[in-house]
Amino acid sequence: MTRPEWGPEPKYERVLGYPGPDVKDFIVLAGPCAIESPEQVRAICREIAKRGITFMRGGVFRAGTYPPERPGLQLDLLIEWKKIAVEHGLKTIVEVLDIRDIELLNPYADAFQVGARHMQDYALLIELSQVKKPVTLKRHPGSTLHEFLGAAEWLLKGGCKPILIERGSSTFMNHVRWDLCVSLIADVKLLTKLPIIVDASHGSGRCELIEPLTLAGIAAGADGFLVEVHPNPAQSLSDARQAYPLANFVHLYGRARELWQLKRNWEETC
Repeated sequence: MTRPEWGPEPKYERVLGYPGPDVKDFIVLAGPCAIESPEQVRAICREIAKRGITFMRGGVFRAGTYPPERPGLQLDLLIEWKKIAVEHGLKTIVEVLDIRDIELLNPYADAFQVGARHMQDYALLIELSQVKKPVTLKRHPGSTLHEFLGAAEWLLKGGCKPILIERGSSTFMNHVRWDLCVSLIADVKLLTKLPIIVDASHGSGRCELIEPLTLAGIAAGADGFLVEVHPNPAQSLSDARQAYPLANFVHLYGRARELWQLKRNWEETC
């Protein structure tokens, strides 16, 4: 009996033919899960600005599993966050949930993030691809490699150059919140020259696993990493369990970049 096939044949020619970025940089997204106050933002900016951070990330709304007490976009914090980031020479990346928010967010975002929930929101992907800013694309925890690359194809079709993010799968494992898929990172790098980074914060939900899983992802081929940092993780208003201590960030950054550079040097000599 022939095994049945569901869905269309995988088709992502632009992904497979992508020539790669002009310059291969070490990509780092760092910042809190939630922007809480100007004081929090300043403390984080002072620390991460010491390194070549690609984008400072931070939530200016709650897009959680359950409705928050203060729903919607916190425009006051967004404006203040952008101002402080600019003062420290940092660029911002903002998650967008709805097509209607793109115009409002655009002045404050140097790049846009498409969260895992919206990986296959094709209308949103089409609109973002027209903005001509970098877009990071997170893999949905239930999606396959083909579905992930199919979503990237939508961004490439519109002229965008996406950065992929692996942030874990929903599995039967109960020692982690999500199960980071290191093999997917390696396979993406075999198939395409699209940049992909590892997100061990969401990929585990456990602060103590962030460093080893970040290094594992980079060893598998990741072009950088995303990490949620907080000056006082225990007091984080959102996802405190996976908040990485700001005081340890420089150490994590140094080890990750050193491994990335070693792997890059090795690949160039092969």
